[in-house]
Amino acid sequence: MQANEKLSVTNLLVRRWISYCIGLFLVALAISCSVKSGLGISPASSMAYVAGLANGWSMGTWTAIFYTSFVVLQIILKGRAFELKNLLQVPVSMAFGVVVDFTNLLFSFAHDPTNYAAQLGYLGLSLIIMGFGYVYYLPPNIIALPSEGVMQGISYRFGLKNSTAKLIWDPLCVIATFAISLTCLGGIVGIREGTIVAAFGNGLALKIFMKLFKEKLSDPLLGVKSTSVVQAAQGQLG
Repeated sequence: MQANEKLSVTNLLVRRWISYCIGLFLVALAISCSVKSGLGISPASSMAYVAGLANGWSMGTWTAIFYTSFVVLQIILKGRAFELKNLLQVPVSMAFGVVVDFTNLLFSFAHDPTNYAAQLGYLGLSLIIMGFGYVYYLPPNIIALPSEGVMQGISYRFGLKNSTAKLIWDPLCVIATFAISLTCLGGIVGIREGTIVAAFGNGLALKIFMKLFKEKLSDPLLGVKSTSVVQAAQGQLG
């Protein structure tokens, strides 16, 4: 391989990782924005939020704990089909937990919503941020977040589409959140109408933003399109 070709490959790899990191930051920012709304957050994140309220540890700490347990669940679901590279989801989970704590800190400086309209505004903003996050996070096709990995594991184990697996996984997360909330807090916390909106709205945001930015999906930083990478990103939809 010639020097200029090596440089091109290196530049592409660097851009992919930059895009991936930007995407993860935006996903975490969207989660924190939904927390700020006070209307409930996405099913996969709700467990970490409620667990944090229960024992005082940060939401990011519990995100890392739960996401790491999701990797174990993937191993159980996939068995020998589990790829060792997916163990990298563990350090990604830890890093993502730190980012969630940071974005929660950022939103602590934002004005608290004083009425329902303001709450809906934060919730809507979280969906928009999540949509942009997908544009940067999915196309590099590097390491899926463990919550998505579990859906893929359910899809593999039971021969289902990813979209169908999501309809199984999200309610299971909500049930777990209910259990933690009732047991540790004595009531229902973290699950509201925003949880339902996030469960369906995040997927809708993914479809919309993937369509809007389809010409730039393989390299959002430069707008270079690659059909294979676009298809891999869209495959998250099942």
